[in-house]
Amino acid sequence: MLTLAILAIVAAAILAGVGYYRTSSQFAVEKRIERIITADAETPEEELAKPFFHRVLLPLGDSVAKLFRGYTPAEVAERTQKKLIMAGLYPRVTAVQLIGLCWFSAAGCLILMFLMILALGNSPGGEFQYADPWNIAYLLIGLLAGYILPQFVLSRKLRKRQEQILVDLPYSIDILSISVEAGMGFDAAVGYTMRKLKGPLSEEFSKTLNEIRLGKPRLEALDDLGNRTGVDDLKTFITAVVHASRLGGSITNTLRIQADSIRTRRRQRAQEQAMKAPIKIVFPLVFFIFPSLFIVLLGPALVSVYNNLLQ
Repeated sequence: MLTLAILAIVAAAILAGVGYYRTSSQFAVEKRIERIITADAETPEEELAKPFFHRVLLPLGDSVAKLFRGYTPAEVAERTQKKLIMAGLYPRVTAVQLIGLCWFSAAGCLILMFLMILALGNSPGGEFQYADPWNIAYLLIGLLAGYILPQFVLSRKLRKRQEQILVDLPYSIDILSISVEAGMGFDAAVGYTMRKLKGPLSEEFSKTLNEIRLGKPRLEALDDLGNRTGVDDLKTFITAVVHASRLGGSITNTLRIQADSIRTRRRQRAQEQAMKAPIKIVFPLVFFIFPSLFIVLLGPALVSVYNNLLQ
């Protein structure tokens, strides 16, 4: 009876607390916010239309990042966000989500490495030892490789995007120069260039125009354009345009000069890559092509010599 009385008192206290909370103003505010979120929520069809990366991996990374939020330095999150901006993924992918994906990938690669070591140790002739330094080293390598893998994919996407911007930049500056010479304003010329282009540079021009229309000063929006992309040639072009605007110089001449200089630097980079080609081809030539040629040319002769020696 005493136990039932204690349970009844505890249940009554819990019900009283719940009733007091549900009649409070805080609960009313939370329910109102929940109704707003539910009204703006996506339908199941819209949710399933998203790619697998956005439907599963990003929420998973966000959940994992909450566990390691206190162990991630602020510099790492800031550097990751900067890379995401330059890769054109922000705000679709945040730094917290990517860091969470890094930890999830690290845990997955660690488990895969452990299972591989365990399978090799249990195979015939193998022996698995938990305290083996080599096994611990392999596990650490798997952990590190898994953590680096999302960062590597991000860096590769960033580099590819910057290369595409470098390819489109001379053509876009030519269109800008012709449009300004035809009497267009600079903002209208940027809009015309944006419509003529396709790719990351067109997207960046669109963002810059939207910022200008929303009230941001033109020169500040152009500076943000250079910082978002991280392309040195584009930064140099924007710096020249900003200086010409501030000093009252001719925008047309500045655009023409910058187009010529960017083409010159592009040709120099192509020449540099061409000069590196003979050095890069040495290793496959020595380790793959020469052995194959020796086998094809000297193989029959060696077989004939061997047969003659046996006779």
